[in-house]
Formats: sequence, C-alpha cells, structure tokens
Amino acid sequence: MAFRKPMSTMPKPLAASARARRFAPVLAGRIFALGLAVLGWLMGGSQWPKAQPNMVHAAEQFTAVVEGRVAGCEHFAFLRVKVPEGLAGPATEAAKSWHVSMCVTPDDVAYVLDAENCQVYRIQQGVMRLLAGDGIRGYRDGPADRARFDFGVGSYQDADIKADAQGNIYVSEGLPGRLRRIWRDRQGIWQVATVAGGGAKMPTKDNPIPAREMKVGCTSRFAVAPDGAVYFATHSGVYCVRDGLGYLVLAAAEYPKEFSGKSLHDWHVGGSHITPDGWFYWMPGGGPNMYRLNVNTLKMEKFAGVDKTVQGLDGPTLLESGFHTVFAVYTPDAAAIFTGGGDESILRRIADGKPAHLQKDGTFQQTTKQVGWGLYSPLCLDHKGRLYTETGVYAWGGWVVRVYFTTEPNKE
Repeated sequence: MAFRKPMSTMPKPLAASARARRFAPVLAGRIFALGLAVLGWLMGGSQWPKAQPNMVHAAEQFTAVVEGRVAGCEHFAFLRVKVPEGLAGPATEAAKSWHVSMCVTPDDVAYVLDAENCQVYRIQQGVMRLLAGDGIRGYRDGPADRARFDFGVGSYQDADIKADAQGNIYVSEGLPGRLRRIWRDRQGIWQVATVAGGGAKMPTKDNPIPAREMKVGCTSRFAVAPDGAVYFATHSGVYCVRDGLGYLVLAAAEYPKEFSGKSLHDWHVGGSHITPDGWFYWMPGGGPNMYRLNVNTLKMEKFAGVDKTVQGLDGPTLLESGFHTVFAVYTPDAAAIFTGGGDESILRRIADGKPAHLQKDGTFQQTTKQVGWGLYSPLCLDHKGRLYTETGVYAWGGWVVRVYFTTEPNKE
C-alpha cells in the first residue's frame, strides 16, 4: 500500500497558531489603518463625506430636454381658482391655496407641498391624496397623518420638497430651519422624522455634530445626492448631512477671494442641486448669479450672472446673462437648467453654456394655446425628462402643467 504524504505534518492547533502569526502583522496593519481613518474622521476636517462619483445617472432620456423643443403639454394637477379643497380625488380637479413645490419619484408618483395648509399631497395615476400633515401649523414628528409642519407663507416660498433614489421624501421648513423626512416604515405606515435642524450650533471642519443639533437658519432650498446625502448653503458656508451627522463642506471664509464678503447663502428663493459626480449648484436669493462647488475637490466658481440683477438678459455667454428668478430645476447632470418665476414670468433653459427664452425662440409656440397665457415657474423634472411647471405670476394659484420635449423636427 502506497504511503500518502499528509497535507500537513503539523498538529492542527500549531498550524492555526502559525497562521495567526503569519497574518497578525497584516491584521494589525488593517486595524491600525482603520483606527487612523476613524480618528481622521473624528478629528480631521478633510474627512467629511464625499459625493459618490461612481453613481452616474444615465442621461439618454434627457437628451430631448437638453437639446429639443416642446412636443406637447397637459394639465397635470390643480385648478387655477381657489375653491374648497378636498383630501382625495382627481388631481386635475383639486385646488391648492398658495405656492407649490413638487418632486416626482422614479415610480411616477408626484409629491406636492402646499405651503399655506402645511400639508404634503401624493398624486398617483391621476388621483391626489393627503400624505402628511394635519393642516395645523406647528411641529410634530410621528405618523404622517398626525405630523405638523411650518412651511411659511408669502411671495417667497420658504419650503421645498425632494426625493432620494430610494423614494424617501424630504421637506424643508425655511424659517424654522428644519429638514424633515417622510417615509414608509416596515408596516407600510407613512412616518415623519426630523433629519436636521432645531439646534443651536453648526459643525466646523474639525467637528461634525449630530444633524439635529444644527441651527440651519433660513435654508429653504437643498439638494439630495444619489447616495441620500443632503447638501445646502447658508450664510456661513456649504454643509452636508449624512447618516445623522452634519458636516461643514466649505466655510464662507474659505471661498475664493473673488467671492469673499458676498452673501452667497440660499435665502428664501432659488434652487439647489447636486450632480452624481459631486457638483453642488445653488442660486443665492433668486439671483443675480448662480454658483457651483465640487464637493470632492472644493473647486468653486460662478457659472452664470453679471453680478447685478438684469431681468431676463440673454447674453452670448452665461457670464454675460442676467437673472432675477425664483425657481431653478436641473437634469441629473445639470446639462440643462430651467429658471423662471417671480420677476421673470417666462421660462428659460440654460444649456450649452447659454440661456434661451423658450417662448421667445418659439419652443413653446405650439403649446401656448393649450395652456392659456403662458408657462412660468419650473417645479421639477422627472426621470423621463418631463418638465412640470406652474402658470401664474409668482406661481399663485396656477395649474401644474406637464411638458414633453422631443428632438424630432417640426412637421408643421
């Protein structure tokens, strides 16, 4: 019988001990590196969370939005006349009292914020239902039907609504300075919880703090990254909220010299957005300039505006164009930005480094008869590249209209 050599002549306990000795330096090194990373996160200002550049959104469905013209539009929700409101029913027969903000999730569900009633509605397959808020101005977390919000009322809407990639809904309350989240729990019940705000301090580069201890001030516009992090600008800098912690991304004192001393916080009006590769866009106070910051490299620049309010000025470049607008909405990669509302009662599209009035250049020529006397405030873009707008100066009591774009030539 042939002798078979054992795989190891070493006793098993001794073999395990040898393996442990062999990998101990590697394990110790990894633990040490992990410890340094944790220490750096706790102590070092450079360790605040970065955007995730690998989460790139497919852009094909937005080609028409960036390059094309309007193919048609339809009445999506609400009446232009203020009538007694209902909590459920056809969305096109419902009424709203005041300004509206809205977002649309990838499953084609629209979420609408009603500032005067301090409630949030849900529109699915043409039917509107109350989602959150008992209609009493105040502050209360918990089950959505008992929650209370303070969205503020006025010509400068102090609230905004956004959704993340997972379908969580975020609403901001500008003057109370809070960010709230609306989501379904494991039992399928809608809940409301405070994400950030309500505190009395702000994080520094060396000291992230619990987000609910932050005093976020009058932040009525914010941006939600694909990974769920929230970014916003205040008078003291640009901040990030992720996993319950608040981080200072870039302090106002660290802005480039040409921006030092300028009030670049997102006050009342404007629009914020962050692209999948980490460019955070914001429009302080509705203009006259637009800024962006790469949250990974901390490169900051003004990309539009002439440093003074020149309403509706379409220059040959963005830096020679003037803005005085209330709303701005973006494609995921910011290849197209739509502005309008407030003192600019006409939609403009920013693309290819220049702005264009969509009604002046005939883009909306075929649709004006369907909508009445014009399209004004852009509200949001959905994942299919459809633009939601609202008619009426300052978006008072107007219809919500859904606009379709196409790259096909005009056959008429």
